[in-house]
Amino acid sequence: MGPKCKSGFYVSKTAAVLVTVLFAALLISFTVLAALYAISRMGHGNATMHEEPTQVPIPFSSTFAATTQKPSRPGIWDHYRLPQTLVPINYQLELWPRLDPDYDGTYRFTGEANITFQCKGETDIILLHISHLNVTVSQLEIVSGGTEVPLVLDVWKAEVNHYMVLELNTTLKKDSVYVLRCVFTGAIGEKRHMYGLFIIHYTDEGQNMSVVASQMEPTYARSVFPCFDEPAMKATFDVRIVHLYNYVALSNMPAVDVTIREDENGHKWNVTTFSTTPKMSTYITAFVVCEFDYVSKFEGSNEIRVWARKSSIENGEADYALNVTGPILTHLEHFFNVSYPLSKTDLVALPDFIANAMENWGLMIYREDYLLHNQMKDSLDQRAVICTVIAHELGHQWFGNLVTMNWWNHLWLNEGLATFFEYLVPHYVEPQMKLNELHAFADMQEMFSTDSFLMSQPLTVKEEEIRSHQILPMFNLVTYNKGASIVRMAASFLTKKVFQKGLSSYLQNFSYMTVEQDNLWNHWQKSVDSQNELQLPAPVKDIMDSWTLQMGYPLITLNTSSGTITQEKCFLTKPDNQTSHGNWFVPINWIKNGSVQPMKWLEGNNSLFPEMQATSDQDWILLNVNVSGYYRVNYDHSNWERVQNQLMKDPNAIPVKNRAQIIDDAFKLVLSGYLDVETALSTTKYLSKETEFMVWSTALDIIDLHLNFLSNTHLYGLFKQYLLRIFSPLYKYYMDLIGGDVYKVKDDAFMQVSVHRSVKTACWLGLKECLQLAASLYGRWMSNSTENKIPSYLRYDIYCYGIASGGVKEWEFAWEMFQSQNGTEQDQYLLFALSCSREPWLLNRYLQYSLDSSLVQRRYTGSLLNYVIENDIGQSLAWGFIQENWKHFQTEHGGHQFTSVLGDLAERFSSEFQLDQLVKFITSTMDEHKQHGAIEHIEEMKKSRICFKTKYYSRIYNWLKENLRNTG
Repeated sequence: MGPKCKSGFYVSKTAAVLVTVLFAALLISFTVLAALYAISRMGHGNATMHEEPTQVPIPFSSTFAATTQKPSRPGIWDHYRLPQTLVPINYQLELWPRLDPDYDGTYRFTGEANITFQCKGETDIILLHISHLNVTVSQLEIVSGGTEVPLVLDVWKAEVNHYMVLELNTTLKKDSVYVLRCVFTGAIGEKRHMYGLFIIHYTDEGQNMSVVASQMEPTYARSVFPCFDEPAMKATFDVRIVHLYNYVALSNMPAVDVTIREDENGHKWNVTTFSTTPKMSTYITAFVVCEFDYVSKFEGSNEIRVWARKSSIENGEADYALNVTGPILTHLEHFFNVSYPLSKTDLVALPDFIANAMENWGLMIYREDYLLHNQMKDSLDQRAVICTVIAHELGHQWFGNLVTMNWWNHLWLNEGLATFFEYLVPHYVEPQMKLNELHAFADMQEMFSTDSFLMSQPLTVKEEEIRSHQILPMFNLVTYNKGASIVRMAASFLTKKVFQKGLSSYLQNFSYMTVEQDNLWNHWQKSVDSQNELQLPAPVKDIMDSWTLQMGYPLITLNTSSGTITQEKCFLTKPDNQTSHGNWFVPINWIKNGSVQPMKWLEGNNSLFPEMQATSDQDWILLNVNVSGYYRVNYDHSNWERVQNQLMKDPNAIPVKNRAQIIDDAFKLVLSGYLDVETALSTTKYLSKETEFMVWSTALDIIDLHLNFLSNTHLYGLFKQYLLRIFSPLYKYYMDLIGGDVYKVKDDAFMQVSVHRSVKTACWLGLKECLQLAASLYGRWMSNSTENKIPSYLRYDIYCYGIASGGVKEWEFAWEMFQSQNGTEQDQYLLFALSCSREPWLLNRYLQYSLDSSLVQRRYTGSLLNYVIENDIGQSLAWGFIQENWKHFQTEHGGHQFTSVLGDLAERFSSEFQLDQLVKFITSTMDEHKQHGAIEHIEEMKKSRICFKTKYYSRIYNWLKENLRNTG
């Protein structure tokens, strides 16, 4: 999710400036007149704005009940997109949330909206989006361009597309401007309904408190106020919030006035009025009513405030976010040459939130875990996560808020670009954060796995394929990670200068407008055409469309005996049909014997590159240098051997990312049937010499995946034995670096993560020295939890293996500590560790505790189940528990987070029988439209695993036996 905007006029040609300024001046004058008229109606013409909304006896008004159904006759209300006949100009919006529930326990809000719009084509129908709102009054008036006010004959709801339909007695006149006034009521969501306007109850320093906040993306604005709820329907907003005197109200813009209002019962309320927003989409409007405190600082003229519960502010937990937000904003402004347009930036930390964060313009909302950092409790890795998430949301200020996709089928223009900058920017703010390089690489590898399934999707789909109920599924790995990977590849082959210039002109030209991907391609093309150094094999549109309009990605295969490169679509399981299933324009960065070579382009299914022939037994060639391209690479057997020999001889001759890529590509190609398993296994032999965390992280993830296939077999133990042999030197390497003192690593986030992963892996493999370290640190902590605190970056590992190597006493101590926590991030350490027990009865008891929200907070239940599933002893226990309690999860939690738990089970199940049982369960418990993709995914996975075991089980066994004997 994402959001923000920028200001600034960036045009070079005098004529263009003159035309643009004249047009803008006319438009602004027109908009201001319309807005002023609406304000006058709110302030003087409508008494109900200053009292509890009631049924007002005004001419041409209509009331309707929520049960009103759409007539049987067809009409424009049957289309999923709004007609282009009406375009919003301004919303005058008041919201009045009540923090006391009514007689049935429901929290409610009232509101009023004056919606100013222009008629672009004559029509006698007004369509607005509403959802779960009771609109009690509608009144239509003319602002300009007409003489007769149409009468509202009827008002009703077209439920399928969430429309409120106003039928008029005559047509609205083209180019005329009107104001529609609506008074409405709605329910405030709670618990699992944290969208639209919602309320969260929390405790702060022992006091029960509440906060009201909003989540509008993608289509929840319509549940808060009647609106033209599509990204392209941009308008300005004048917001007013009525609230209790001891609360503060926040919205997208700065507050300009606070007045007092008395309701019909004589109670006094504060009314906070905010300045007018820039032209923006409904999905980034935002509102918060809270008793939070804040810290603030200025970055130039921009006031940055970080809001959180008062105890968090007092503990300094908002300081890190405050300190990095300004520099990130400034860096993005300089990179884009486009100014941030607002005078304030609020970041709000909610105790709970449906998303990690949301980029609302001027009022970004975060879950506490992703904004607050407690130096005494949290690891530096958590700080890196916070920096990354802030960078993502600030990236949206340009990609999403300022320049917005026209429809949700182009969502990647928001999320893919924001994700790219979340990887790029933190390095400039926190130079030591190599973690972002690691995360970018890991996310691309994860994307490869997802994008090789038959059920994957193109990055950009047809508009008609994304209707209201299909929008939320677009917020997926393809949109975020593939989008970022494609942008990263473009940045590489375009060069930084051309890439940056094209982005800058794209943002400048489409500020406060909406776009499709062709608009971005055109500006990159203009940037290419403005210079002579870079020459592309085809227009930017042709190159980029080949990556965005078809799903999947290519497998590039080099035969070094001939210099021939071929491409084919890379599948999870190699199809029997060997014909090509895709045609991409592929940029080939490559090195030969350690020397970087000029980039080549593969334009068709195959091409001959004589310079890529190996002329001796010593020549080795590597494609996709630094993994800048979104594709996997395969080689002829001889080149695989020569690359492996080079790794054994001197791994540093090969770039770090490529060392990781070699292992990842090799093992994934085995799973897909493109490469023999012995070649893949041989890529790990040199790892006893490897000290780079990125490479080992990739290797461990890959090996863990393969161990899932081999679980419950004697090969599992043999594989762990081999892994222990090659991993032990890395554990010793890091222990030597820190002198064996885990408390010594304080200020180096990358070193903390490296030590953490080495301890975690060494203990999992059963390395004696590591288990002794864990038991010792855990025992000291039990003896005095105040004085002998475990370093935050090692808590997951020490807690887990302290409990795993202990018994009831160790588990009970952790449970008591878990119950004493107040719901902060530290709970996650213990939540995970409690799942590490080797005692089935303790794991069963832990699962039962998850049903009681007074013992395990509701938001942690899904994570608890995933953690128990990861424990080989707990896997079957968790599966039985899920089946037995599925109805409870659906009723109490909505089932969404538990659907993901089923995916985790599928990843962990190793037998055909287990996967079949999972399919049967999904079929019997899920709606048909939800189960289809999941079942396809599992069937593909089952086919792949059966094939893997049939082909490779005995070969892996023989390879491991031989290599353990040779290294023994």
